[in-house]
Formats: sequence, structure tokens, C-alpha cells
Amino acid sequence: MKFFKISLLICATALSFSSCKKEEAAVELPDLDTYLSKQSNLSTFNAAIEKAQLTDFKKGPGPFSWLAPTNEAFTAAGITADSLNRMTPGAASYLVMYHILSSTSSPPVPVLTNEMIAQFSVSRATQLGGTLAFMGQKGNDFFVNGSRITSRDNLLSNGVLHVIDRVNTPPQLRGNIQSILQRTGQHNLFIALLNRASQWAQLSAGTFTVLAPTDAAITALGAPFNSTTTINTIPVADATRITRFHMFSGARLFNNDFKDGLSPSTMQGPGRSIRISSNGSRLAGPLNNTPIEFGGTLRDVLGTNGVVHSLGGVLLPGN
Repeated sequence: MKFFKISLLICATALSFSSCKKEEAAVELPDLDTYLSKQSNLSTFNAAIEKAQLTDFKKGPGPFSWLAPTNEAFTAAGITADSLNRMTPGAASYLVMYHILSSTSSPPVPVLTNEMIAQFSVSRATQLGGTLAFMGQKGNDFFVNGSRITSRDNLLSNGVLHVIDRVNTPPQLRGNIQSILQRTGQHNLFIALLNRASQWAQLSAGTFTVLAPTDAAITALGAPFNSTTTINTIPVADATRITRFHMFSGARLFNNDFKDGLSPSTMQGPGRSIRISSNGSRLAGPLNNTPIEFGGTLRDVLGTNGVVHSLGGVLLPGN
């Protein structure tokens, strides 16, 4: 019996010591400032936060949920160290605040990728005055505004950080869908076709996703599609059938929302659906002999009333 009591004492002491060792070995999470100082591929993002004078967010209690574009993402967006230096603190803050997701919980908690699991992208407010970003999933990957999260759920003492492969531009800077299409210089024929079909005016408001064939894609159809003048000779019913087959109403669809096996209905009406293949990179209508690929300068371009994607061909709806 004495041996049993001594054994219990030894075990209790050992457990106590083991518990202490575990506590001592607990990992201390860095705050954002410390984390970014050790991530060379996020140095431009760090510089943007400094320029925006958001030190309170870097070292404050949070929790904050950061979307951090890589240096390569900033370069692809045309944002360099020099252009950052020339930005006003207000302009830099406007950009950075759109990369902080807001929590929907009370008290607030970090936004982890397990909140992004959904068949189609779901909205989430950001610290930019509640301006919405859109989170979604495709396979094992997670996305925000179509930007892929390349390193996720990096826990911080004051929140969490997700690395993304593109800079997300606040939609207010893009304007509405009309403004987006007018600025490209590649969609004049599609705009003419929308006007012929009396579909253009509605794209100033509402909520839409537009698949916009480039001028080269429409020109390839031949006459009368190959000039803005002859497009006005196309029967209105034909122009309407084609343009509405390139539009979705009431939805903001990003690249991660185009998934093989899904056949979303277009504005052409119930059953007038596109076919999706090649992991969402190719689309086809009933009369397309070969699938159409996304092409041109627009992909996942979020405006104030929806999303625009360029297409390298024209989807053919049939009758």
C-alpha cells in the first residue's frame, strides 16, 4: 500500500511537471507587425499599411482579418514602391481597408477559411465602410473576389492573415458595369449589340454578371456583327437572344463560381444555360462546336453593380 501511495505521488508530480513544460512550450503568436517583418514576399503590403498610417491596426488588439496580396500581385496591379510613395495616406488607406474582412460575430472573431465554404460566393463586409467583398470556394481552394488564397489561416495574436494572389480593387474605383466595359477599348461591338437589344441601359444599376466577348471574338462571327454600323441591321430579337445569353441577373459570379457540372441559367430564360468544363475555364452554349475560353483584359472585375469577365468567343444560344 505504501508503494502504491508513493507511485501515485510520483505520477502526480510527473504530470504536474509535464503540464508546466507544455505551458512553457506554448507558441506565442506574433502580432501583424512582427509577422510581416519576417515575410519578404509581403513587403509591399507592409509598406502600403505604413503609407496608410494604420499602425493601430497592425499592433492593436483586433481581432483583424487581413487579405495580404503578394509583392507579385502588387506588381501585376501596377502598384510599385514608387507609386505607393506618391499615394496620399488617404488613398493608401482606401486600398488597404478593403483588404480587412469584418467579423459578423459579437464579440468579433477572426474570419477563417471555414467561413468561406459555399457553392457560390457569399458577401462579407470589409473595414472600408462596409464595402462588400465576396468569399467562396472551389475544390480545396478559397477565394475572395476571385483572388485565390495561397496561404490561409495564418494566426496572429491580434487576428488572422490570408495571403492572396491578386490585389482586390474596391468596386467604387471601377464604377458600374457600363463604365468597366467602356474603358477597355476591347468591347465596342458588344456594347453596340447590347444597345441594339435594349439591354445596355439596365447595366447602370441592378446586380449582374456579364460575360463580355471581345471585339475580336465578335468580329470572328463575320457580317453583320463585325462593325458597329451593321450591328444596327441585326433583328432586335436576335441581338436580344445573344446578349441575354451572356448575362446573369441578381448574382455576382467569380471564377471560382464557374464549376464543372453546373449549368447556371442565363437571362435568356429558364433552361437556357451554359455548359461549364475544364475546371471552370471553358464555357459553351448549345450551338458552340468548341468551348469558349475566358480572354481579354477582364477577369473577376468587380464593379458597383456586378462582375465582368471577358470572353475569347461568343456563346451561341440557339433558338
